[in-house]
Amino acid sequence: MKMVFSINLRGKDNKYNGALRGILILCVFISCLLTHAQNTASALSYNYSAIAAHPRLLLSEEGEKILRSSLKRNPEFKKIDTYIHQVSDNLLGEAPLVFKKKGKRLLAVSRKALTRLYYLSYSYRMTGDKKYLHRAEKELNALCAFESWNPSHFLDVGEMCMAVSIAYDWLYDDLEESTRENVRQAILKKAFEPSYVKDNAWFLERHSNWNSVCNAGLVYGALAIMESEKERSVAIIERALKSNRLPLEAYGPDGNYPEGPGYWNYGTTFQVMLIAALESALGSDHGLSEAPGFLESANYMLFAGGPSGDYFNYYDCGKSQTARSSMFWFAQKLNNPSLIYQEIDMIRKGVYTSVVSSDIERVLPNTLVFGKELTLSDVKVPSQMMFTGHGITPVSFVRTSWDDTKGKYLGIKGGSASDGHSHMDQGTFVYDVGRLRWAMDFGLQSYITLESEGVDLWNQDQDAQRWDIFRYNNLNHNTLTINNQRHNVEGRAAIIETYEEKYEQGAKIDLTPVLNLDNELKKATRKAVIVDDSYLRIEDVIETDDKAVDLRWNMVTPASAEIIDKNTIVLSQAGKTMLLQVVSEIPVQMAIRLSETPPEYKREFDNKYYEAYNQKNEGTVMVGFDVSLPPGTRNRFVVKLVEGIPDITLKKNTFILDAPDPSSAAEGNKRFYSTSTIGISNEGYTYVMDTPDWQPYGVTDIGELANKAFRFRIHAKRIAGGTVQDAGIDRSADGQLGVRGGDGNGIDRNEGYFIGIDLSEMPSSVRFRLTGIGFTHLDASEACTIVNQEKRGSMLVFSGKDRKNTRKVQITSGHQRKLADVSGLDISLQGGRDYKDFLSLFNTGKKGNFRISSFQFEIEE
Repeated sequence: MKMVFSINLRGKDNKYNGALRGILILCVFISCLLTHAQNTASALSYNYSAIAAHPRLLLSEEGEKILRSSLKRNPEFKKIDTYIHQVSDNLLGEAPLVFKKKGKRLLAVSRKALTRLYYLSYSYRMTGDKKYLHRAEKELNALCAFESWNPSHFLDVGEMCMAVSIAYDWLYDDLEESTRENVRQAILKKAFEPSYVKDNAWFLERHSNWNSVCNAGLVYGALAIMESEKERSVAIIERALKSNRLPLEAYGPDGNYPEGPGYWNYGTTFQVMLIAALESALGSDHGLSEAPGFLESANYMLFAGGPSGDYFNYYDCGKSQTARSSMFWFAQKLNNPSLIYQEIDMIRKGVYTSVVSSDIERVLPNTLVFGKELTLSDVKVPSQMMFTGHGITPVSFVRTSWDDTKGKYLGIKGGSASDGHSHMDQGTFVYDVGRLRWAMDFGLQSYITLESEGVDLWNQDQDAQRWDIFRYNNLNHNTLTINNQRHNVEGRAAIIETYEEKYEQGAKIDLTPVLNLDNELKKATRKAVIVDDSYLRIEDVIETDDKAVDLRWNMVTPASAEIIDKNTIVLSQAGKTMLLQVVSEIPVQMAIRLSETPPEYKREFDNKYYEAYNQKNEGTVMVGFDVSLPPGTRNRFVVKLVEGIPDITLKKNTFILDAPDPSSAAEGNKRFYSTSTIGISNEGYTYVMDTPDWQPYGVTDIGELANKAFRFRIHAKRIAGGTVQDAGIDRSADGQLGVRGGDGNGIDRNEGYFIGIDLSEMPSSVRFRLTGIGFTHLDASEACTIVNQEKRGSMLVFSGKDRKNTRKVQITSGHQRKLADVSGLDISLQGGRDYKDFLSLFNTGKKGNFRISSFQFEIEE
């Protein structure tokens, strides 16, 4: 500020003239200061003096009242509310977190901190019970006493700062002043100050999720302590408003997220939390949510997962769909409740109240905060059936129905291997029919498993080690490869055409820049469409230049595969079949390629074995064909995936719940029980409705069972000290049931299970009869005592020598089980009831152990 004064006072009394001159100078100076202050204030994005009172982050006191009303009218929300309180209660007896890095990261601790403080703060606000307040305060002081929040990996700081800020704000009035001061100093010293160190603050110039997460955490800190540290807090917010424009650019123009749905959920969750906090504390988000494509990204996420329950998990994305609390914010913001259509189903299935490896449940209270004004019973089925997004990583999704039991789903993508978290997967696709995924993606391999082995994971040059990883290179994705060479990392595959008529729904991608390293091809395109709601067609057109080219067509599948003629492979899983048929003008060599244990296979790039650090891919195989293309030719290949005849050999109205192979079932030392929800489709086929603890087989012709479900429960037990105690569930690699904690992980002496089944949805005119149980590793010296808990005195002791009571049951053409006949126990369960523990079975032999593979029910009217 530059001030120039020129004051000329004339008169006889110098004494008074001097005093007057001083007063005038002072007035002018003050006036200039005020003008400067006004100009400075006008240059700021907000009137920070008008910040809302505590609690100001996300949920005001008025919002809390609305949330309470929401819990009364939305049973799904009440389920989440109850879960949060249960977790909070469990935390009461746990010690506070300690500073413990894993490799270069403190992130696991930061995420646990966010879970603990968000849940405990929520529970205190909802109940007023001071036990939650005191436990949160204890955690706060422990976290603020850490030596640092690990600024060299600034994500750790971002999440930690958000955690302590939410607790500070939500509990503000009831915290001890010493605790508030500890939090303020920690935010200043462990978050704000290191964010100005260049080596830490590179995220400020990035377009990735790092920018959203780190800036969100810092802004939460600034909003929380604004009264005490206004100048530094304002600087943090003003810097974030400029920096945070960068990751928002990645959503444009259509909303598809370049790093895939898993990272959308991570980055966008924190982006939404940043925006929502600015709105709740300062009245607006200063235009952040108006960035092109950002609001539209909710539609991208609506389509990012298929009826199988899996994401289109391209790039570094896990396959399982997880809680997406930010969708409730988008639904409210856009006045489009259909955006949460799938979320409601996931809440009912328990997906939202499950602990997952990504720890996304740490922000679970967002669901209630963002959705508090919605009425979930009014949510309608989405009307949109297709989404296409261009931008950095072009994608196209098709759904033929929002009924997961019968809808088909296609996802296909372009993009470049040079992008963040990318794989060499340009042109890849996934395909679901109903609950089954037939064309799949391996997804990511855990970073720690690679970094701990010294793998140069983040170098994405053409010859980088990243592309030696089995799951990351093009050879092992659902795409094309020429001359056994890597995709061109500088090439970018664009969507050049879309098809939105009912006869054809899908997209065409130009793969030429991706496949070419030395102008081997004149043109290469891939068209993927669902035809007439009936089958998938992949059409590849390849034009060679002046040299012959070897082409590899590949698809990963969780099904078993068999070549049945020169142009057909039959795929089989869960009693269903799919025909992969190739139409070509030139002969092709059909191929089945192994994928379960990568270190046993050679990498075609360099003819070297894959390294030992590559993870297993159990229960998968790759199918496709190889062909040589003459120079100067145009070649067209059409691959169809057509549903085959169901491969269930059980008689009608017989259901078998079989061990999932490879195991996908819940297990653990403290996992004492699990529940599997089994649905019955409109056509009468059984299917899994969540991650399968059991793989169901069977079909019924009893019409009343269509679109109904039942729940099968197992509870591991051990007899010790004269009492029956909880024990841990164990599963073998092929899913068979054991018990943890004994001499082995099978079912040892005095170990066993209580079995329950909830038939509440079944009509009372129907009965489920348990007729068979599958045992393995049960030899002649071992015995299992099986008791019908519904009928006093009905008991059976089955041993490995009871061969006359054992029968082989053919489940599919390629799968059978030996079942013990338990029909003599007369276990007949009527529909309309929940049978908590209708059956018990324990190892009562003198030695040895066994496992359980399956249960058979016969359904009667």
